[in-house]
Amino acid sequence: MSAREPSLRPDGSRSLQIFVLEIDGRPTLALQAPGLAEAQEICRDADLRADLTALTSNGVAICNPESSLSSRPAAHEEILAFDRAVELAPASEQPTMTFLIKIDGVMVVTVGPEQA
Repeated sequence: MSAREPSLRPDGSRSLQIFVLEIDGRPTLALQAPGLAEAQEICRDADLRADLTALTSNGVAICNPESSLSSRPAAHEEILAFDRAVELAPASEQPTMTFLIKIDGVMVVTVGPEQA
């Protein structure tokens, strides 16, 4: 399946694909979106940037106001990690996102591709 040409569901709607948000070239967050354009739009969201700016990993800010945010289709192991995190998370109607890095002060289940 191509990031540019998402498959259609039987009802005609587009299926969601997994993308990775990179911060300054570091794969940081996996998310679902209908296509690459929508994933890129999420990357430009000011509220998301503000939330990311407030987080640290091993004592270092994961994002700053000058950071470059970009999105790309997820690699196989990132999709496996995303799927595993979704399995462990409580059901929600909200968009699904999962960090691919350790976030300080957040109790999470570590999910890596080797555990999928």
